[in-house]
Amino acid sequence: MCFRRYYLAGLSSLMACLFSVAALADNLVRPDPSIAPAEVVAIQLMSLKNNDLVEADFGIRQTWSFAHPQNRKVTGPYPRFAMMLKGPSFDVLLNHKSHSIKTGSNTASGKTSDGALWQQFDVLMETRRGDILYFSWVVQKVTSGQFKDCWMTVAVSPPQPAGQSG
Repeated sequence: MCFRRYYLAGLSSLMACLFSVAALADNLVRPDPSIAPAEVVAIQLMSLKNNDLVEADFGIRQTWSFAHPQNRKVTGPYPRFAMMLKGPSFDVLLNHKSHSIKTGSNTASGKTSDGALWQQFDVLMETRRGDILYFSWVVQKVTSGQFKDCWMTVAVSPPQPAGQSG
């Protein structure tokens, strides 16, 4: 438990550093094989939490940059993806108050039929209005092409109510 707390604190520091670099350089954090699955989810969630901090819809663009090529075929091109995130099902992701990512030994993982590795993360989020929502966030390692060996998001479930904040 103690290790997990330090790991999450370290991950938060890493994300803050990545955002500072991205903001200063006006560049997105790009998929890279060195970025771990949980870090991909954290990068996307922090981007969505701070969607307009750097500039309008920067968080949506950052999230799109980690969308798996299979996901892009379904949700893209980018303007369509942005409209989906601003739509009634997923707009709660934008500028949310807080989130937590369940990592560790209970994280679901496996292989797809083509042998690609995947991991599922449970995400709890407090929205701008104080609602608590649950998402299933699935990342998969890309097996070929431009993003070979990078972990990228292949699916995010629709939000499910998980309660209200106090």
